Amino acid sequence: MKTSLFQLNARAVLCAVACGLIPFAALAQTYTFKIGAGRIDPRATSGDIEGTLPVGNGSTIDVPPGNQLEVMPKSTMLFSIERHFNDHWSAELVLGVPPTHDVRLRVGDQIKSGASAYASAVAGAGSSNPATVIGYLAANQFSSYGSSAGAVATAAYTRYAAAAHVAQYDGVTVARVKQSAPTLFLNYKFLDASSALRPYVGVGVNYTNFKVTSTGAGDTLYNDGPVRISSTNSIGLAFQTGVNYKFDKNWSASAGWTTAAVKNNVTIRTNTSQQNLSYRFHPSVFSLMVGYSY
Repeated sequence: MKTSLFQLNARAVLCAVACGLIPFAALAQTYTFKIGAGRIDPRATSGDIEGTLPVGNGSTIDVPPGNQLEVMPKSTMLFSIERHFNDHWSAELVLGVPPTHDVRLRVGDQIKSGASAYASAVAGAGSSNPATVIGYLAANQFSSYGSSAGAVATAAYTRYAAAAHVAQYDGVTVARVKQSAPTLFLNYKFLDASSALRPYVGVGVNYTNFKVTSTGAGDTLYNDGPVRISSTNSIGLAFQTGVNYKFDKNWSASAGWTTAAVKNNVTIRTNTSQQNLSYRFHPSVFSLMVGYSY
């Protein structure tokens, strides 16, 4: 497996922070423990889902382009441990209660067009019976195919009916993803240590672990036995900025914004089909925390 320059840089920062190789004059080595709330906006919409879709009787059709999965925002509890090396530099490990995000299906134009074609064919046939609808399509839309009209109409009906089925789940939560994302930062605080209000910035390394499961709606969407979803994990550079306000020697409050470079690949399997998709995104995490220093 090739290691990207991006991954090498991330690992270098992690090692430098963890091993204390970043040069600074060690003064008061104090600790700060923080706890609070975070709002996570994944800003994560997958690339197009690729692969096959089950249509019954062990048969599949290719997934048309334009269909994606969107991860929805979620709030959770955050906490961190920060070690101050001097008045300006510190290392901080940010953790949190792993949130579970809803994952919604976003149906593409081809699926919507196929669903519309199915509705029109059913209306024209005056029945939703497959044989009746196929006969209508063969006689009205594909009559120019002559002796092949029946086969062409059957294939078209399969696509239209599948599209109509999938289109029902547009905007529906078809899966859930539980993610844990410990992040290690090297922080720099501006202004003097005696200042009550101090802005800060930090750069570090994020590791994100994903566990994805199908919902009842997702199982019904595929209707092809158990839905099995696997996902790769991610490691990437992270950045944070914010401001600390110190009430007294021990107590403080902070408000911050964090992002990271996250990417992963997802595979969805049923008894007869498989779909693949990928994410490459930079989540926004807004936090409000209370800290205690000693």
